[in-house]
This record gives sequence, C-alpha cells and structure tokens, in this order.
Amino acid sequence: MIRAVYVLVSGGVCVFSRSYDPELADPYLLSSFVSAMSSFSKEAMGDDLRGIESDGRFIFVADHKQVTTVVIADGPTEVTANLIDYIGLNFISRYGKDIQEGRQNLPIFDKFTEVLDKIIPKDLQYTDSVKPRLPLDALAIVELPKKLKDIAMLLVRERQMTAQKGARELGISVKSASNLLEQLVVMGKAGRKIEGRSVIYFV
Repeated sequence: MIRAVYVLVSGGVCVFSRSYDPELADPYLLSSFVSAMSSFSKEAMGDDLRGIESDGRFIFVADHKQVTTVVIADGPTEVTANLIDYIGLNFISRYGKDIQEGRQNLPIFDKFTEVLDKIIPKDLQYTDSVKPRLPLDALAIVELPKKLKDIAMLLVRERQMTAQKGARELGISVKSASNLLEQLVVMGKAGRKIEGRSVIYFV
C-alpha cells in the first residue's frame, strides 16, 4: 500500500504532501531526511538516490530536475518507475512555472491532491479503515501459512487488538507483529482501523 507522496524542490523543501497514513512523520522532517540521504548518495557514491528501506517500509525517490518525488510504500514492488515519474512530471506540468519563480508556499499546490488520488489506483492507497473480505474463523486458520497461525488465533480470540498487544502475547517484536497482521489484512482475513493514534486490527 502507498502511505504517502511528497514533492520536494531545490534545497529539500517540501511544497506538497499527501499522506494516506496519519501516523507518518511530519513531511518536513521526512523531506530533510531524504534530502540529506540524497546528498550523501551523490557525494559518497556519485549516483542519485533511488530508494531506501526503513523500518519495514520503502521510500522511493525520483529526481525530475525541478522537483524530487518521494513515495512511501509497504512493499518494494508497489511503486513502479512509471508511476513515480508520472506523478512528478504531472506536478511539473501544472506548477513548473511557479517553482521556477521560487514560489514554495502556494495554496494552489494543495489542488494536486485531487489529481494524485486519481493517478494512484484506489487499491494501492493506504486507508484508515479496511474491512475484512473473508473474516477469520477456525476453518480459515487451518488453511493459513504456518507463520500466520499464532497471531491469527490470537486475533480471533481477542476480536480486535493492536500490534503491540500481539507482540506482548506472542513474545515477538512489534514490527514482526505488525507485519504479520498486515499480511492478514492484505489477504482479506482481518480488518484495520485507526482509533486516535492507534492502529487496531479486527475480525
């Protein structure tokens, strides 16, 4: 799933952000991080930064001269070069003149949200709430891959829980519990919703 898209201009300044995941870091913090990593990549390796894996998520970067497009996704195959290029070039076609003239805080940039939501397929957009298509039950658990059975049984017992609770109950890391629960969501066996700043998985 795609969790966010950012457009940066010269100096790493973020002029547009669209976050599908409310738990992601502030776009200005992320833009500073990407800008620093890009500079390091060019100076140390002589090449443009193309992507970073961080905390189980993938940050894709594409440089389009006037702007740098950054996409955060859950998997390495969810963002194609064509998609990220199309996003960046579409932004330039609409606002390239404003960027050339040094305008960075324009309300009109926000209108790109509607364009972006049409460019990115709905099934790739991370959403706050996902309902299970085929909710877990005893029979469904038997058919699951072995690595998912323990957390699936726990989720059926609890009916809803956070990755933190799953991690405590199973004695695994929160990252591992979150990855396993997300696999159940992708399979349609579990749902996901946001309550406050907590991600709740449910059946």
